[in-house]
Amino acid sequence: DIRDFTTPELYAELAMQIQERDDAPQRTDVVTLNAELLEAATGQERIIASVRYTGLIREDAAGDAAPFSETWHVVKDLKHPMPTWHIAGIQQS
Repeated sequence: DIRDFTTPELYAELAMQIQERDDAPQRTDVVTLNAELLEAATGQERIIASVRYTGLIREDAAGDAAPFSETWHVVKDLKHPMPTWHIAGIQQS
């Protein structure tokens, strides 16, 4: 469940987007993937990192792969007894 990997705020936004497309299935094939850590900051209660993902994806099985670029913002709550990373936001670039 995507809820396990996102913050509650991002999950609510994603759930709304899925509902808007009437739960139609979406398929994306990742052809190539590159990741670059842009920034990381540690506070007393959490760590925030921004990672840029680039590469090629195919969203139509019969179509050509197309380039994409996204920046994902992830957080880790250091107050939690077993902290894990959660996706807090995704920016298309």
